[in-house]
Amino acid sequence: MIQQSNNIAPDARLLRLARQYKRLLNRYQNQRREVQLQDVADTLACSPRYARTLLKEMQQIGWISWASLPGRGKQSLIQCRHDIQHLQEGIDAPVNSSVTPLPMIPASGGYHFIFPYYRPISAIVPKLSAQHLTRHLIRMVHVGLARYLDGNTQPELALAHHVEVSTDRTCWRFYLRQGLVWHNNDPFSVADCARTLRAFAGTEALPYVQNITADQQCIEFHLTQPDEMLLHRLANPVVAIPHPVFPTVGIGPFLIAKHTDDGISLVRFPGWYGEMPLARAITLETRLRKVKDWGVVQLETERSTERQERTETLTCSDTFSFLAFNNSSASILSRQQRITLTEIAKTLASSMMKKQSDLLPVESWLTMSGKEMDMSELPPLLSMAYFSTPDTEIFVKMFARYLLRVGCRLTTRAIHNTHWPASGAVWESMDIALGYLSSVQQAAFTFEERWRRSSMVKVFWPKESQKRVIRLLDRSVHREPERHKRLLIALQRHAIRHHLIVPLYQKQYTLRYPKSVKGIHCHPQCWPDFARIWIDDKNNTW
Repeated sequence: MIQQSNNIAPDARLLRLARQYKRLLNRYQNQRREVQLQDVADTLACSPRYARTLLKEMQQIGWISWASLPGRGKQSLIQCRHDIQHLQEGIDAPVNSSVTPLPMIPASGGYHFIFPYYRPISAIVPKLSAQHLTRHLIRMVHVGLARYLDGNTQPELALAHHVEVSTDRTCWRFYLRQGLVWHNNDPFSVADCARTLRAFAGTEALPYVQNITADQQCIEFHLTQPDEMLLHRLANPVVAIPHPVFPTVGIGPFLIAKHTDDGISLVRFPGWYGEMPLARAITLETRLRKVKDWGVVQLETERSTERQERTETLTCSDTFSFLAFNNSSASILSRQQRITLTEIAKTLASSMMKKQSDLLPVESWLTMSGKEMDMSELPPLLSMAYFSTPDTEIFVKMFARYLLRVGCRLTTRAIHNTHWPASGAVWESMDIALGYLSSVQQAAFTFEERWRRSSMVKVFWPKESQKRVIRLLDRSVHREPERHKRLLIALQRHAIRHHLIVPLYQKQYTLRYPKSVKGIHCHPQCWPDFARIWIDDKNNTW
């Protein structure tokens, strides 16, 4: 079981284990792989018996997922959960230990909802979040000064019940709720909350925050300039407030009752300041499998797992995949060659959309009309890093085969979706990237966050362009969020027009749920808000 730790200093065992983990990461990246134990032993330069011991230790502290697969051959399924940066954070402040805080006992009554999932889930710690499901679970377990309630568009106050803003808009004073307690019964401290937030001051998460002060009731943000997007930034799950000692302990509507490679169990928290969830428990069951329908979220109830029940579906197209080119001084691609690769990629994407019903053409505002141009000869060798999903794996194989036919060999590097913000060193050697973005029509803040935080952007896009965009953002955040959103859309279109990014297709996500389940309010990628779902037994027909 994933447990919490109050041991802050790294020990020799963790450092030794980290060196071995880096060998696995270099070999398997963050992809889920089927491996023989002997292959792992060769990678770790040890015997199979000792390799099994090392794998168990890494699994126990949450660095890897490791499970034996059925059938002959004794293969195992292994996946590295952390990149190097997150690994170091885990060593500096480990998430696991033999000490588990005692949670509050949940209130009786209510509903139990079940979600099958196809791989183990990483620790629910705010600053480690990158993958969409993990970010959604953080919203259910952890809370910050603000949060998103209705979908992912408008923030509202959360741990703070009131905010005052100075006349010049450079000082924001948040008044915190009284009587808050953590999931393990510890009293909530305003000082601890401020200490957590100070780590983000001046970073991409809170770029205009110069200093944060606190007293027994308030937290005060001192800004270098007005920032009307501050509430949006504080609603980002990255800056949610975890327990100062036990980082998986939160103060949100659900607490973590159990977390293993077999799944995660959440139960409602009776000390939650908001409206008590009608759901008594949420279970995400890990059912290891090679998944093709990764965009489908299946919601079940205790009754629907026993008998067939009529279902309904909800869909959204929250994200689109895009191609990006290295436009730095190290780029080997000419403008004409980038246009040639763009036309090839669009042709292949069109072919995929005809075969896969969950892939859709990008929205009209993401497309740019242009004149057809002659194809240009490509370099003999190109490299590409890509966000690894079932559909991108198909696209990359098609892309590589096509380029090989025209005399260009493509070397590829898969990056697991929980580690897409890979370090700059990864991108410096890459010519092309295949990434994804949330539509700024749905979530205005996403594009700005990616522009500020992404190592790919910092390496791929011309330095002068980056500086110019930051200057525009600095001016734009003086205005109301809707005007800022329009600027972000304009910047997105500028990046498309100049072939910094090339949108290829949109991914459709689907939520399937029994008709008796009500209160469906979805965050991006069709994960419902657990705090608002309930069951109508009276009107349900079997």
